[in-house]
Amino acid sequence: MRETFHRERCPNDDKDVSRQAAEWFALLLDDSATANDRAEFRSWLERSPDHVATYSELERLWLGASALPEVLPNAFLKRRKLLKSGGALAILAAAGAGSAIYLWPAAADYRTGVGETARITLPDGSIAELSTASAISLMFTTGQRQVILQQGEAFFTVAPDASRPFVVGCRQLNSTALGTQFSVGIHEEGIVVAVAQHTVRVSSPSQEQAVSEGQSVLFANDRLSAPAQTDVGTQLSWRDGKLVFISTPFEEVVATLAKWQRGKLIVMDKALARRPVSIIVDVRRAGRILENLEHGLPIRIASYSPWLTLIYPQ
Repeated sequence: MRETFHRERCPNDDKDVSRQAAEWFALLLDDSATANDRAEFRSWLERSPDHVATYSELERLWLGASALPEVLPNAFLKRRKLLKSGGALAILAAAGAGSAIYLWPAAADYRTGVGETARITLPDGSIAELSTASAISLMFTTGQRQVILQQGEAFFTVAPDASRPFVVGCRQLNSTALGTQFSVGIHEEGIVVAVAQHTVRVSSPSQEQAVSEGQSVLFANDRLSAPAQTDVGTQLSWRDGKLVFISTPFEEVVATLAKWQRGKLIVMDKALARRPVSIIVDVRRAGRILENLEHGLPIRIASYSPWLTLIYPQ
């Protein structure tokens, strides 16, 4: 049965390494895991540095949660013992762990934590609304108004000032307000600029686009897309304390929700990941996001710590 499980759940040609790593993590978390299981796991780790790095990140999240008072220490002791017996800990250490360390930008003037939003009045009277885990810095002088988006997403309502253009810089992209309301956000697919009112001039080192009200552009792989009609109200619904998804692939829903709570969320079934769903999530009750998700959709949620949650079809 064990061998069949591995062929079905962790096939060699499966490109979703995160899902494979999570399956191994869930299996090895079980005290019934055998020596053969651990040998196969070690073989899987040795196939690719990506396997090591991805599993290492799950391990970091798990071990990092051991300092939280609501997590039972015995569970972590058993987990450490299991990993050491399989030799996985030594492999991860030899590879340098490869996990990301999340640090706030040191120079940020304003920031929000995970699950938080903020409304900020800037020195010129403009308003910046920060989404979850976002950070901005300001460069306001007598001749310029520049905001640097360092992390996350922000929505701007710009105060008029013909003598000082209002520019939002984000990595290689500059967005200059030719009107009043727009957002700039860093997403997995790239940097997205969405215009709610009037027009924004968006420029990269090699391209420039005028983006009108109700349109958005994507900057990815050093290319700026053509402006596309966008449901800006839905895209920016976080400003009203909710996230709105309409016929959205479930994996995209989960990727967005992951920004609003700590820890890693992984969808464990490919068909479930591709399934379109329509749902409204109240982010003002961030602590109950997963509970509401489970009640509203045919899914089963397994939380192994505050830092790791696996999602299965029901």
